[in-house]
Amino acid sequence: MYAYLTIFGLLSAWSQANIIRTGTGQSQDVPLPGDLLIGAAVSAFQTEGWWNKGGKSESMVDHVLHTGRLGKLGFKNTNDSDTAADSYHRYKEDIAIAKQLKFQVYRFSISWSRVLPEGDISRPNMEGVQYYHDLIDEILKQGLIPFATVYHFDHPQVLEDQFRGWQSREMIQKFRDYARFLFNEFSSKVQLWATINEPNVMCAYFGTLLITAGLVQAEDYNTYKCMHHITLAHAEAYRAFKENKLPGRVGVNTWIVTAKPNTTSIEDSFAAEVFNQLQAGSMLHPIVFGDYPELVKKYTGHLRPEFTPEEKQMLKGATDFISLNIYAGGNVAYKDSDRSSETLPFSGPAVVVENMTHGVDFISFRFADELGRRSENYPLFSVAPDAMHSALLWTWQQYNLPIMVSENGIPLQKGMDEELRLAYYSAYLRALVSAVNEFKVNVMGYIVWALIDTVEWSAGFDLKFGVAAVDYETGSLNRSLKSSSDFWLQVAEKRVVPFAEVPRSTSSPSSYQLLTTKTVLLTIFSICYTCCANFIN
Repeated sequence: MYAYLTIFGLLSAWSQANIIRTGTGQSQDVPLPGDLLIGAAVSAFQTEGWWNKGGKSESMVDHVLHTGRLGKLGFKNTNDSDTAADSYHRYKEDIAIAKQLKFQVYRFSISWSRVLPEGDISRPNMEGVQYYHDLIDEILKQGLIPFATVYHFDHPQVLEDQFRGWQSREMIQKFRDYARFLFNEFSSKVQLWATINEPNVMCAYFGTLLITAGLVQAEDYNTYKCMHHITLAHAEAYRAFKENKLPGRVGVNTWIVTAKPNTTSIEDSFAAEVFNQLQAGSMLHPIVFGDYPELVKKYTGHLRPEFTPEEKQMLKGATDFISLNIYAGGNVAYKDSDRSSETLPFSGPAVVVENMTHGVDFISFRFADELGRRSENYPLFSVAPDAMHSALLWTWQQYNLPIMVSENGIPLQKGMDEELRLAYYSAYLRALVSAVNEFKVNVMGYIVWALIDTVEWSAGFDLKFGVAAVDYETGSLNRSLKSSSDFWLQVAEKRVVPFAEVPRSTSSPSSYQLLTTKTVLLTIFSICYTCCANFIN
């Protein structure tokens, strides 16, 4: 067993060291796995607009942004999403772009507050229901596969008013009813579903917004309780889908930051694994195995509710695939409890990390830069493909289920070189292919975030993830392809990952190089430690 684990660790390190090389090394195009789906994503709140028209009610996110009390969290114009990209009226243009770039999958979300504005399945908004029928029909007409997300943060505000949303168990049944309504309405057209987008972000980040806006008192908000309820809500929705014997597959989109240990010490390796189980395993482990991971129960069990025996039975196996939103990696060191507490510079990801590890004082987390080094700041403009490779390997080793990469992309600001976006796409897709080829990880597909430039929360329109640009500056909202969009045509037509190198003009050091000896050793050690720990448990 130990010899096998050592060989596995060596192969992992060797593989990661060969994902990307300099232009004089591995610069050829890399073939894609034959059945890998390639697509692009949007979400209702970030693109549709028409926020209070067409029968739509105010959502929780509309409400908290419209308070205007989020300035200290970086929100400037809290009305950006009211119109957004006006995809409510221009969805055919968006789908045409996806068709033009020969994407196979069109991922979108359905606004709960547009379909059930009162949160009541007996009083649906038929105009909203028809809008999504029209959207899905257009996706199918253009030869694309619709991938629908049931819930992307925007539940009706009335559910907050009635019982405080995800802080209440009442939300579980409300979500089951809503999901069942959508499944029954659209399952003849949609066979690929995600119930919830980023439960950890919903509970950890949006809780902070509610508190900052003065809508909830900090002592009355519990991130772990929110996670508990949202996990059960997913499972209830999954069981509703299966009970109705509907065609298709159902998963849940989880935001994942896979951390590696800062050194080869047993303490750092242990702290890194506790972090990974808290940040991602607290959602994924229950829906695969029926309960929280042992490490999560040991260190935060006193802070979160327990699942009943009946709930554990319902949770076990409540997903057909693991869906991951992958952007950045992390670095964790063990911290003595008598050392002062650490706070990362504010960012949405930092808030999620801190709230998802609440109560565990020995984790010293930093984001990983391009070379895997500890960085306090979130690596917005970095090309660090090990984040993809590590997330896929960790998830596959833990759960051995098919994986969908439901989001991955890089934001650029006005004036930045689009060659950096090309390099990012190339590097992360190569990392994905490496995981598939070297470790036989079953990856169903890769979905780029985003198809078009969207409202990016506190950054508004300043951070541009889109494959296509949207003219927010003049207000025309006209779409246009960016120069980097040609990358996706090459991917589709040749079924390869084109090579692209980080432009020398970027201030970020290139990650197109062999990993350092230290990083290779850390990879070997952390993987062996994790596997041994799982074997012992």
